[in-house]
Amino acid sequence: MSEALRTIFVGGVDSPVRRLLGDTPTTVLVGEFRRVAQAVQEGGARRPDLLVVDLPDDRAAGPEGPPAKVIETLTRAFPDAAVFATGLNPSADFVIEIIRAGAVEFLLRPVEPGHLAAALEKVLRLRRGAPAPTHRAGRITSVFSSKGGLGVTTVATNVAVCLAERSPRRTLLVDLDTRQSDVATFLNLRSTYSVVDALENTERLDASFLQGLVAQHSSGLLVLPAPSRIERGQLAPEHVQVMLEVVRSHFDHVVLDLRHDLDPGTVAALEASDTILFVTGLTVSALRSAAASLAAFRHLGISTARLKVVVMREGTGADVTLKHAQDTIGLPIHWRTPSDYHTVVSAINGGEPVVTASPRSKIARSLRELAGTLHNRPGAAARAAAGRQASLMRLVWTKGTPGDV
Repeated sequence: MSEALRTIFVGGVDSPVRRLLGDTPTTVLVGEFRRVAQAVQEGGARRPDLLVVDLPDDRAAGPEGPPAKVIETLTRAFPDAAVFATGLNPSADFVIEIIRAGAVEFLLRPVEPGHLAAALEKVLRLRRGAPAPTHRAGRITSVFSSKGGLGVTTVATNVAVCLAERSPRRTLLVDLDTRQSDVATFLNLRSTYSVVDALENTERLDASFLQGLVAQHSSGLLVLPAPSRIERGQLAPEHVQVMLEVVRSHFDHVVLDLRHDLDPGTVAALEASDTILFVTGLTVSALRSAAASLAAFRHLGISTARLKVVVMREGTGADVTLKHAQDTIGLPIHWRTPSDYHTVVSAINGGEPVVTASPRSKIARSLRELAGTLHNRPGAAARAAAGRQASLMRLVWTKGTPGDV
């Protein structure tokens, strides 16, 4: 029992959360209170390590005030204890507000035992002063082309949806093309927050904070979209690097939709990637641009061993063939998709991935099979990232809050 957290629960006696805490071996209930005021008045003598409070729905103020005020009251009254909040169907901004008020975890009701156990383990680990456990690093797949209009977002969104069907809520699509992003449009999503919010708060990125930022697609895919307004500034590479190390630790698959130029933020994302789907087309301009980018890759030290060349819209003309493409690029062709312009455009206009909008079409089958080639164990970038993670996190915590991206 020495490892059990002395826990105070604030909420109704019939709460499923209270019963779950009572059945959890890493907690021992030392106090149960219906009201926050009572917990503050009487709970100090119980010397709690943890307080768990059931909050009312969303921002609705309960009898003791707004939920964020409740959390602030508890964190001030019990400065040495961790505070967990639980809520039902919260909005993204509500979760962020609660975390900013001082809660270390936000658990969605009904609380799943596995989620509670993971949150409790984090508190126990911090109290022991032990290092974070070594997790199997998730796999990062970037989708990149040196020219716009070749289908990068089509590939990224459809591949991500296919991966999410196998790993729902364990697959994240990150939109790093913040100047002219279409991810939210392609998936018919609306989100209050964006990847910029993650990049500006790398020191606070954990499971709870990420939960408040992402939007969820019906496939189970979680999406960190670009902002709704065009952001013309460059992404700071150190912010991109740290963000990707954090999200890699929380997701099995991370898919990146990248810009079409090699700015510092894009280079940082490419360096962190286990696989780079390098998209090109069977036109002279596309292949020349691709060859120039590959020369830049080599100059920057980005290994071409991680590149998988994807030729889009095969069969659109006879002047440029796959052999021409391979000779120009100097790399083998990993994948090629059929030309099916009307099916793809119809899916985009409907805000639905083509793999679900027209699942029997040749393009849908091709993209689904492409996604299937990505179900491999983490590659060299993931293994190297695991070794860099501790130093990166030290960089975050010693520098404080990063500046604007």
